[in-house]
Amino acid sequence: MSSSNRNDHQAAEAAGSTVLSVRDVRRLGPEGVLALIPEGVNYYITIDIDGFDPSIAPGTGTPSHGGFTYYEVMEVLQGVANKGEVVGIDLCEVAPDYDPTGSTCILAAQVLMNLIGYVFHARDKRQTQA
Repeated sequence: MSSSNRNDHQAAEAAGSTVLSVRDVRRLGPEGVLALIPEGVNYYITIDIDGFDPSIAPGTGTPSHGGFTYYEVMEVLQGVANKGEVVGIDLCEVAPDYDPTGSTCILAAQVLMNLIGYVFHARDKRQTQA
């Protein structure tokens, strides 16, 4: 996660958010990031496509060089789905006009499709264990 300016960053932290840079996430790894997320609660997941590296998501208004790879994001999303109930998902900032190849739209669809699969698989596993 990043913040557009110092005031936004400080406001997010004051509201109880933990703000991690791409470097922080890479240093912690998926297990370290997931350890910071409370277990057994409801989650609303918001994915901003400009957090991905522009080599795989050029179709956004604010490309972030050095951004996340597909598998970095998917490992964390799968882990969150396994920690508790995902009650909502959104994905924003896809700008198809900036990507004539269409790869950003394909990435966005693939992320959402796989995340939904993780959510339903985790729900089924929890129900089976209950």
